[in-house]
Amino acid sequence: MKRIVSFCIPVQDRLAELKATLRKNLDANRPLQASVEFVIANLGPDALLEDHVRRAFAEDLACGYLRIESKPRLDPWHFGRAKNAFADSIAGELYSSLDADNFVSTEETRQILRLHAEHGPKLLIHHFSGNWGDGTCGRVTLPAALYRSIGYDERALPRQYDEMDLIVSALCADAGLTYVSHFPGGALEKSQATATFLGEEGISVNNLVVADLRSERPLNPKRNGYARDGGLLEAMQQFNCSSSLARNARASDRRERHLAQAARGAEAAVLAMDPAATLQCFFHPTSRTPPRLDERKVPVFACVKDDTFVLEQWHRHYRRIGCGPFFIVDDGSAIPVEETLPYADVHVLRPKVGQYRTCKAPWLMAVMKAVLPEGRWAVTVDADEFADIPSALGGSMPEAVAAAEAAGWSWLPGMLVDMLPSASCQPDSLASQSFLDTFDHHLFDGTGDTAAYRASRSIDWAFGSHWPASYCIDARYHLAGTIDVLRKVPVVRFGHDVRLHHGFHDLGTSTSPKTGHERWRGPLLLPMRHYKLVKLFDALERQRLAEHASLSFVHDHKTTANLRELVAGDRSAAWERLRSMHTVAYDPERFTDPEFFRSAPCMEPAPTGLLQRAARALLGWPPTPAR
Repeated sequence: MKRIVSFCIPVQDRLAELKATLRKNLDANRPLQASVEFVIANLGPDALLEDHVRRAFAEDLACGYLRIESKPRLDPWHFGRAKNAFADSIAGELYSSLDADNFVSTEETRQILRLHAEHGPKLLIHHFSGNWGDGTCGRVTLPAALYRSIGYDERALPRQYDEMDLIVSALCADAGLTYVSHFPGGALEKSQATATFLGEEGISVNNLVVADLRSERPLNPKRNGYARDGGLLEAMQQFNCSSSLARNARASDRRERHLAQAARGAEAAVLAMDPAATLQCFFHPTSRTPPRLDERKVPVFACVKDDTFVLEQWHRHYRRIGCGPFFIVDDGSAIPVEETLPYADVHVLRPKVGQYRTCKAPWLMAVMKAVLPEGRWAVTVDADEFADIPSALGGSMPEAVAAAEAAGWSWLPGMLVDMLPSASCQPDSLASQSFLDTFDHHLFDGTGDTAAYRASRSIDWAFGSHWPASYCIDARYHLAGTIDVLRKVPVVRFGHDVRLHHGFHDLGTSTSPKTGHERWRGPLLLPMRHYKLVKLFDALERQRLAEHASLSFVHDHKTTANLRELVAGDRSAAWERLRSMHTVAYDPERFTDPEFFRSAPCMEPAPTGLLQRAARALLGWPPTPAR
């Protein structure tokens, strides 16, 4: 006879609890054993647990009423991954989660079988009592096929909202499901965030209320409201809940709101963890020992995905200016970063929590927290960004850091300079030459619609009245009309309360959540060659950029829209626009002068003579460099 219900018990380091519940559960359900099975996932595996089960329940194992399977240990424990361990092994038509500290009575199981007979595969039962923390919220029963197709979110943080995510995702996937609960509305109404989500999405749930027939409460209940601790549990709750709602939201504006909340939750989780726990929680284990920090160099932290074309030159550049070692988060590159950069000073980590959109900054914060001492300087850049150190700052990254410390600064401002091929370059020559050789010019043009640019809220936030410095080199605005903030924070002095910005456009701490724009018109500005537009002019990279722009979870909606606008049309149109713009050969010394933009065509002229020298001295800028 085919079994109807598979009660699934994941166990890791909980032998005592299993001893207290398993025999009671087996004995209570023996009258129904032709219709049910109990399956234990022994995560570790734990030899003592295996021995106990095989000695104490030999007959139940022999007849198939009880099964035990060995699974790899989870470090750290992760509810979602543990509960997905049964996907390939259960025989029942229904999956039913049963933690090691939970009991299931004969009456409960009869109720499940009766509901299954009435509703078939259109059934989802949440065995939640209504009291958060009493151990019942984790119990859910649903069709095995739906459990396998949706499953628990393995990219979530280790605990909180795991069962709720499964329920919400199942209801969004199948509007015909009957949601069975023990009180009106169940956890869908009791969870304010979930109830709000369902209302905004216009999802009407068919709710059937049935009696709670359990005979014993779970072991080790927690106090009500235990997750609202203002610390790690609350951060996990925020991240997991918001990630779930973002994944299931239909409208882009609501999805963006949930993604932003998820990013804040991930950041809060990193800040609440101890350093060793951050690596274990956020990244897959690696057999390599991280390289030792070199006091003579500035370490680099970056997150990359499919940046193979630029990585070798990027690594070489930063080594040349005094940087290393390199800590790189590889977000699933088709060619693993370890293969592209097989060097002793490169340490690669693969994330197992979150997505790029919500966790780029938290991933890097987690790595920095694990490897950097308080007060150590670090470079935080993307793989297509090459920061240069003008001679006025010494020409190397350690010397630039020394200049920042002498000025009493804890970070250095950077300015993206979109690199372009010269107007005389031929499209076919790109494939045969290094992008560093071909993309050696940049826009230097004050013509065009300056009014719309300066009116942008993003530009006003980034540069204020200093917007012309950005405008005259903003190739993406001149090429496609998109506005991407060019200001960056590429170098920071690490502290355990440092909060990185997703795009490195800003920096925050617990006492100062944002930076002003004044430093972007000061003497310590680092020009940063930006090779994003290589992907616009090169045919193969353009195709990859278009694929990248189609993924809504990669960037925020504004950046995604800008990328789509950049790759709209064919490549020849980009070349035609390029030939109509005024470009100059790149020279990092140009940016030593904060007023460099004044010499761009159609920009306001610079003050001259005594007035110029007085103004520069008043602002603390260096004398105008000779060119």
